[in-house]
Formats: sequence, structure tokens, C-alpha cells
Amino acid sequence: MSDIILEAKNIRKYFPIKKGFFMREVGQVKAVEDVDFIVRRGETLGLVGESGCGKSTLGRTLIRLYEPTKGEITFDGKDFLKLKGSELRQKRRDIQMIFQDPYSSLDPRMTVGQVIEQPFIIHGLLQKRERELQVKQLLELVGLKSSHINRYPHEFSGGQRQRIAIARAIALNPKLIICDEPVSALDVSIQAQILNLLKDLQKRLNLTYIFISHDLSVIEHVCDRIAVMYLGRIVELTTREELFANPQHPYTQALLSSIPTIGTGKKKMARVLSGEIPSPINPPSGCTFHPRCPQAFAICPKVIPVLEGPADHIKACHLYTKENSTTPKELL
Repeated sequence: MSDIILEAKNIRKYFPIKKGFFMREVGQVKAVEDVDFIVRRGETLGLVGESGCGKSTLGRTLIRLYEPTKGEITFDGKDFLKLKGSELRQKRRDIQMIFQDPYSSLDPRMTVGQVIEQPFIIHGLLQKRERELQVKQLLELVGLKSSHINRYPHEFSGGQRQRIAIARAIALNPKLIICDEPVSALDVSIQAQILNLLKDLQKRLNLTYIFISHDLSVIEHVCDRIAVMYLGRIVELTTREELFANPQHPYTQALLSSIPTIGTGKKKMARVLSGEIPSPINPPSGCTFHPRCPQAFAICPKVIPVLEGPADHIKACHLYTKENSTTPKELL
């Protein structure tokens, strides 16, 4: 069995913009643009970037909530995009998602038991008594009481609702879970509890995570490798230790410098980015980061950089391309 559970190649997701009486297509929102990466079994891969960079869209595309405009997705050794009907439904048991907002991701008309029971009903698994027993076990597994089975979502706090959502996600014993900002809507005091729960479940159930977040402190706590996204593209991908010790892409450096530090006794050089993220409807030419990059030079607006470098630390930046034998400082 390969140690790679998911491989994405040239993933692209465009959303059409339609106007007029006949709703003709007048443009496209280029949410995800030619993304490549792999996910290894048992690891946690982090996707990080500013709001609007396309990381949540990428997560939903990987699970086929959105069908990709272009690209290939290989999941557990099979071409995930070619699966249809019952074969796709069968494979969906192995890949689940935890959504950002625990308030809107749970049906308020259903009891907690009915919410967690739905995956078993949809896939035709277990009899009613067996489902009820399984739901109670899942509630206890995520730190809730089995007696909560007949309560409704509005009777729970935000952290408890996210535990319910986690119980639903692990119900079918999946192999991969995409966590889309699972703690960003929670109080800081609750975030650590949910993160520790996810790490504990990963060890107990042999889970693999793709963890999406804009919070680098959270990413540092839970992820093994980290992919940094900017305007639909991955601009740097490496291990957690390497990213925080030796960030190489100017955008990654700016993100890390924005993390507040208190009482460290060390002065940190702030790298302030100017301007806002460009519109994905009409992204800049060449390197899409060049209008905001303090180290941009002549080639940046002209040529799109490719992800390259050592296997354990790749980045898409002209400062490090093979053609440039000079150091970054000499290029400025």
C-alpha cells in the first residue's frame, strides 16, 4: 500500500460570472489555479493563507462538493474524479469534512442523535438499535454524554456543537478528514480543547487530516507539513519546523512576521504588506504576489514562477529559480 493517500495535480476551480437577461458568461472567478500536492497517510497537511486565497474552495473541490474545472485527484489509489453513482458514494465514506461554522453545519430541526445517525442511514449501514448504540459511543468518544442524544443543537455551546460535527465526520471511520477552519468560530479557551481532541482522534483512529486555517499559531500546533496559499496558488510547501525556522517566500515571511509576540525580549523585523489581495477575477500577470512584494524585480510581472527546490522545501519564487545564480539581495 502506498503511503500517499491523496494526490492533486493541476487542480483548477473557476466560477463563472454571468450577467444580462440571457445570463451570458462575462468572466470567471479564478479561485484555485493549478495546485499540486500530495498527502501522506497519518499526517496533517496544513493549508494557510489570508482570507480569500482559495484554501476553503480547494478543500471543497478535493471532496467534490465543487467539481474541479481542471485537474486530477487520486484518492486511496483511485481516480476520484472518474467515480460516479454507487461507486462514488462508497468512496465518500472514506473522505469526510468538518465545516467552519458549527452553528450552520448542523440541522436545527434534528436531534443530535439524528444528525450523527445520518451517515449510517445514507449508506444503509446498521439496524436502528445498532445505530443508536453507535451514536452514543461516538458522543462519548468526542467528550459528550450519551444522554445528550435527544437534545437539539441550539441546546449546546459552540465548542460542543463542533464536537457533534466531529462525531458525524468520524462516524463511518473515514481515512481522510478535511478540517475547514474548525476552530476559527470558537472562543480561544475552547480552541485548544478541540485541537487536542482532533489530535487524539487522529492517533486512536489512524486518521489523515488536511487542516485549513488562516491562524499560523493553530497551524503550528497541529500540522506536520504546511502549504502556504496566495490567490489560488501554493507558493511554499515544507515541514512545520522548516517553515517557521526558515521561511523563504516573501509572502510566507510577511505572514510569520504578523504573528504577535509578547514578552519574548526579542525584536522582530516586521514585513508589512502594502495593498489588498488582488481580485481573483483579474489576477496580476506573472507572479500574482508581485504588486505587494517588497523584493519584486523585473521578471516577476512577466513569468509565473513554478514550485521547485529540494523535495522537503519547495517554493514558487523567482528569487530562487535555477536561472538566478545570484543571491536574492543582488537581484533587488
